Amino acid sequence: MKSIFFLAVLPLSILASCTSGSKGSEETKTGDSLTVEFIGSAPLDIKNPEGKVQLYAVAENIADVPATLLEEKNIQQSGVPFTIDFVLPKDHKSHIKPAVAAHEAVKYYVTVKWDSDGNGKVEKGDIMIDYDKQFPNVKLGAGKQQVYLTVIK
Repeated sequence: MKSIFFLAVLPLSILASCTSGSKGSEETKTGDSLTVEFIGSAPLDIKNPEGKVQLYAVAENIADVPATLLEEKNIQQSGVPFTIDFVLPKDHKSHIKPAVAAHEAVKYYVTVKWDSDGNGKVEKGDIMIDYDKQFPNVKLGAGKQQVYLTVIK
């Protein structure tokens, strides 16, 4: 009788462990989100709609180290403003080099690479971040944030 009970319960315990395992992996997939609206202070001419937007991170308390690319998105935009959503896994801090502890502050920022005039090079006449207005720092969980764009002169 005990063996029949054991055989009946065994599949249920296996199913329960498989279900709880997949729930944990989903939690690591969905994490912090970030919405960035790219705006221009003047009309921007776009002949080539294809570009890239990148999200970087670096430990806030370390100077003179390269930032870590967390996510890169290809864009297809025919005008400005436009909005990009980034979704980072909960464990994204573990990918930052040099390593940061879970409790350490991290600085995030975005970049744009866009041959907007379509001549094959990112140079004078193309769209870039307007660093004169503000550095493109962004914060996770802070709602929609704006980053200014301008034309390379």
